[in-house]
Amino acid sequence: MIFISYWELNPDFDPAEMAAIGQELIGKKLYPAEGVKQLAYYISTSDYWGIEVDEAESEEAMVRSTNMWRVAKPGFIKFVKTSPAIEVAKVIPIVLKLKKQLKG
Repeated sequence: MIFISYWELNPDFDPAEMAAIGQELIGKKLYPAEGVKQLAYYISTSDYWGIEVDEAESEEAMVRSTNMWRVAKPGFIKFVKTSPAIEVAKVIPIVLKLKKQLKG
């Protein structure tokens, strides 16, 4: 299952601290979490926000991956929103069918 995430980091944290947390999590093979394949991971060139696209084997794996940074350093992530995702081309027929059913 594909998941998309939007997140904002606490701008009061030192970027060096972010790098140290990342090195620790990756070094311990905790991030990305087992069962999660990171497809895309981008951070803005300013303002400490970013997006992530992951393929997860289960919801549990995604919970681990999404919350790993929060557990490692409380307060580091100001905001995160994660949701299952679907290709836009696959959504259109579903929505059109729903509309047709409602009119029917």
